[in-house]
Order: sequence, then C-alpha cells, then structure tokens
Amino acid sequence: MSDEGRRVIKMESILALMAGKSGGEVSDLLAFLTQRDLNAEEESVVQPLAKAWLMSKLPGLIDVEFEESEIYEKWIASQSKKLGGDNVSIAPIPESEMAPINVVLDTLRSNDATIKEQAAKVAELEAKVEELEPYVGKAEKLEKEVEQLNSKIEALEAEKAEQAGQIAEFAGKLPVAEDELNDTIKDIVTKALKDAVASVPVGAAAGAAAEAGEANAAVEPEAEEEAGVPDDFGFGSSGADGGGFGF
Repeated sequence: MSDEGRRVIKMESILALMAGKSGGEVSDLLAFLTQRDLNAEEESVVQPLAKAWLMSKLPGLIDVEFEESEIYEKWIASQSKKLGGDNVSIAPIPESEMAPINVVLDTLRSNDATIKEQAAKVAELEAKVEELEPYVGKAEKLEKEVEQLNSKIEALEAEKAEQAGQIAEFAGKLPVAEDELNDTIKDIVTKALKDAVASVPVGAAAGAAAEAGEANAAVEPEAEEEAGVPDDFGFGSSGADGGGFGF
C-alpha cells in the first residue's frame, strides 16, 4: 500500500479506542481513519470498523483488553511496550471498505438534519403558543360572556312573548269593558232624569216625563256613537254642551 495519506499516530490514542474511550484523541483518530468529520452518534457507528482495521495492521491489538479494575495509565504504558513503541504509522481506511459505512453515515446525517429542522419548527410553534396563551384566556372569558348574554337574550325573548300574550288577552277584554261602561252611564242618566221628574210639581210631571223619554232616546244613539271611546272621553266632558254629568 502507498504511504500517501499515512500518519504517525500515538499508540496511546489507539489503545484508548480499544479500551472504549471517546472524545479528544479518540475522535481525532476516528476522523482520520474514516476521512470525515463525525459526531458522537456517528463515532459509535464507525468504532467497530475502525478497531477491525487497526487489528488488521497491528495484530497484537487482538489480545488487548482493558479491565476497569486496572489503573489506566499503567495499562497504557504496559500495552504500548508490548506493541513496539509509543507511536505507529497508520493509513486511513480505504474508500472501498468505507463505502458501505458511508451510506449509513450519510443516512444518519440526513436524518439528523431532518430532526434538527423539525425541532426548530416545534420550537417555533411552542413560541407562538406561548405568545398566544394570554389571548386564549381572554377568548375563553369572552366566550363565557357571550354565553351569558345569549342566556339573558333568551330570557328577555321569553318575557317579551309572555307580555305579548297578556296584552292580547287584555285587548280582547277591552270592548266588553267599554260596553259595560256605556250601559252604566245610560243607567245613571235614566235614574237622574227619573229623580228629577219625581221632584217637580205634579203639573209639570207630564212634561218632565216626556222630556225623560226624549232624553232616553237621545242617550242611546249618543252612547252608540261613543262606543269607539274618543280621545276626549271622560266623565267631565260628555254631553252635547260639554258640561258633563257632574260626577
């Protein structure tokens, strides 16, 4: 293989990768081996391939295993000595072997971009909801007020209908009351004339009786004329001379 693209890598960085470490020098090593920038999720995807590639170049790594009970710094020093030194020249993973993993990484990158875009939209919507929240409370208050007003309107409409029925009932009784009133007036006039005749001398009684008959005849048509109850109707303004009945 050509030396083009090779780099001298610290054995410590390679051993850190084999021990399951992440970040820092491990991230730099993975970026070099894959020849692309990687985020934390993508690093976890390429780690198995990177370890396999390094084992193929440094077979001694196959037997390397780190135990949590060990002191890490001492383990690094011991393993570096076994593997032949503190540094090693390594070439990146060939494009042909990276092709399948690149498809996965590209898909992850696309999905990540979509997720970020959707997250931005969600944040924007949440901001709008927060902005409109005070108005939602006002809208609910106005809605309750409208419901209360509608209830009042319905109550007023019912009261109006009830009053209309009472007015119609009263209007139906009014003509009967007018007829009764006219009859009462006629009776009063007749009685008054009879009393007047009874109080005059005997010689004038015949003339008074005749006048009473004429008065009776005059009252009936007059009462019929006034059945419509004119605007100036009243006990003080009836009669041909406007003098009233005196009561």
